[in-house]
Amino acid sequence: MSKPIRPIRTEADHAAALAEIDALFAATPESQDADRLEVLSVLVAEYERAQGSAISAHPVEVLKMAMKAQGRTQAELAELLGSRSRASEVLGRRRQLSGAMVEKLAQSWAIPAALLSAPYSIESRLLRTLKIGVAILAITIGLGGAAVAGMFAWYGSDLPDTEHIAAALSGSTANVPGFTPLQDLPPELIKAFLAAEDEDFYGHAGYSGTAILRAAWHTAVSGKRQGGSTITQQVAKNVLLKESPSLKRKIKEIILAQRLEDALTKDRILETWLNVVYFGGKEYGVTAAAQHYFGKAPGNLSVAEAAYLAGLPKAPNVYRLDVADNRIRAKERRDWVLNRMAADGMITVSAARLASAEPLTVPGRN
Repeated sequence: MSKPIRPIRTEADHAAALAEIDALFAATPESQDADRLEVLSVLVAEYERAQGSAISAHPVEVLKMAMKAQGRTQAELAELLGSRSRASEVLGRRRQLSGAMVEKLAQSWAIPAALLSAPYSIESRLLRTLKIGVAILAITIGLGGAAVAGMFAWYGSDLPDTEHIAAALSGSTANVPGFTPLQDLPPELIKAFLAAEDEDFYGHAGYSGTAILRAAWHTAVSGKRQGGSTITQQVAKNVLLKESPSLKRKIKEIILAQRLEDALTKDRILETWLNVVYFGGKEYGVTAAAQHYFGKAPGNLSVAEAAYLAGLPKAPNVYRLDVADNRIRAKERRDWVLNRMAADGMITVSAARLASAEPLTVPGRN
């Protein structure tokens, strides 16, 4: 239902009335909108007459109100100006009223030339293009967002919910050989893995949009796949999701990561990951890896050894220390992790340098 028509008392009322007149200009004759347009035109005229010279009516508004008062149509204006596009552009404020146009309107329709000659700005083609572009972009984003939301709802419908995830992964005794609770692992080891794999683990909500976009860009540019998964996402795909790499799996992975964050504490998620992550060969879990590569329990690892293990999950069989051809790559990867730890403030720069000087060898092998 239309708002009631109120008297025009202020400049704001005047501007609002002009805007509504502009919107109702093409109203069907004898319709409610046409009646409303006529009343508004009268109110605007009375207000402007009362204000005297204080109000300088826009020439296009003057033209529109004159056309309404005389019962003129846009087709008649086009005939007078010699072009339909010219009439449309004038009424849409995309073309200035030229001196010749003003003279024709004054002579043929008795509209005072002084009211049509006031200067006014027009909307440039660039501005119109930008407005159209912004509108198209907004529509595209809206439709894209709706499509993505629908896709996530569809793929998430057959995945375990938070209750099932909590029931499957809660508690500190998982059915994993050599399972080690998080509190039994040294702080330096945990810091090394966070620096290497997911420095914002305790800050994000399960996934990192920035990391996903960065990985997608790298893949598109280089043709080589780059990981963009957080630790939570890795738990989702390695424990809860057994599918080949695909866009569908990536979407499911993100959905499950969010549900994991709702179902479990951050410590529990990290604990699960450290006990199932792959370290090359037949080794899964940090305890098995520490024993295989250094013959030690995790609590007895040096900072350098912890950094080496933290660097393995990225490409386990590329950095395996028990393969002689990997030794140089393994040390470079270990030193990179040490530098990351120092950059993130997890260890001092001097500690990183001392650790990087430590020989990297497998016990019993040179």
